[in-house]
Amino acid sequence: MRARVAWGIYAAAAGALAVVVAGGWILAVARRGPVLYGEGAVAHAAILARDHLEYTIGARYGDVSPIFTAANYPPLYFHLAGVGDPFVIGRLLSIGATLFVAGAIALRARGAGPLVAGAIALAWLGSIPVMQWGLAVKPDPLALALTVAATLALARARPMPLVAGVLIGLAVMAKPTALLPGIALFAYVARRDPLGATRGLVGGLVAAIVVAELTHGPDKLFKVHVIDWNALPWRAELAAPLVLIALLVLAVPIATAVITRASGGPVGAYLVGAIGVLLLGGREGATVNYLLDLSAALALAAATVAPRLSLGVRYPVTSVVQLAVGIVLLNPFQTSPSLLQPTGKWGDPSLVAYVRDNVPGTVLVEDSGLLVASGREPIVDDIFLWSRNYASGRSFREGQQLLDAVRAGRFDAIVSEADLERIDAEPGFERQRWHPDLIAAVLERYHMPRRFFGLCPAFVWCRQLYVYVPR
Repeated sequence: MRARVAWGIYAAAAGALAVVVAGGWILAVARRGPVLYGEGAVAHAAILARDHLEYTIGARYGDVSPIFTAANYPPLYFHLAGVGDPFVIGRLLSIGATLFVAGAIALRARGAGPLVAGAIALAWLGSIPVMQWGLAVKPDPLALALTVAATLALARARPMPLVAGVLIGLAVMAKPTALLPGIALFAYVARRDPLGATRGLVGGLVAAIVVAELTHGPDKLFKVHVIDWNALPWRAELAAPLVLIALLVLAVPIATAVITRASGGPVGAYLVGAIGVLLLGGREGATVNYLLDLSAALALAAATVAPRLSLGVRYPVTSVVQLAVGIVLLNPFQTSPSLLQPTGKWGDPSLVAYVRDNVPGTVLVEDSGLLVASGREPIVDDIFLWSRNYASGRSFREGQQLLDAVRAGRFDAIVSEADLERIDAEPGFERQRWHPDLIAAVLERYHMPRRFFGLCPAFVWCRQLYVYVPR
């Protein structure tokens, strides 16, 4: 009886949090604009993908010709999100993929009954990585759903390695990091069924080739955008904070997987691959999206032993505490406070309207989504990726082109979320986005007469805009 009460409390708390998350997601879809930094670059590429131009130098849909279009993912998500407004279709696609994973977790835990299965699935929806990234106009949720589906295809009484291989091939064509779970799952199958593993490998290759043929084949420009521009430095000190966050917000499922030894079979193989994805988070620009696979694998592991967990109170009680800790530390919603302010903090819809109504002409904007959402073409759709590639010292013609354009005063305004004159006092992610040479060029030719604060309560961390105009 005590166990059922504890699980009922856990299910109620997780359900309430899931309702809050769902409400935030609905508002984000209705906003038709960016929520997270980097969504503008994906939306821009998705619009270009309608004409198979996402990797084409100088391709445009507006009145200006871009200098730098990131398009640093494989083409699958671009072409799906580009069917309509990427901030609507792409977001709905990500939400649908996230709900699929939640359903898969509940299905995996069904042996423990609907109360326990629902609690575990709803709590996953309310976990910090999912709360922040489950709706992102990014390929991460789609790749996650395809990887989870592949794992479940192998976890059946009669495994389906061919189906799993096809799903992993599709996942990789959404986001390359899906290769790590794919390799782990392939190794698991190969030890038991070499022929099945071969069929899966062939199926994955065929799926990837079909997607490439229907979208954009892996030519030289594909390599530049997806491989070369993503080859950002990896440093242990960048991976350490993500590992710490994982321990803080996923401690209970991690401990459960260890204590119950639920890390065997295909789910265990997926967990190994997910740990590899987490460690990849040491590259510049990585954030809690690198925890998505780990959170899903751990939830599947807990779901696997759910009948055992349902008999006690320890898991539901500690999990309620875990949910509270995650919200207090890393709550992403712009309308409520949190102790930490990660790059995943949700944006303010008033910023789109401000740029649309008050910053006309040709504009360089740190968050290009503010332009894309109002139908304007960004000249640079990812300042961060431009800065990191320029800093690498590799041959990068777009680097000098942007500096020359700024020094020549080509832009009617430059919109930053940081005070470029005091960049050393800004958070680390801002310093990564604005290369010192670009800052110097801006300050040499432009000054800042205007500053706009987002429409949010004073006690909450809030995005703001610094508008620089020619001197």
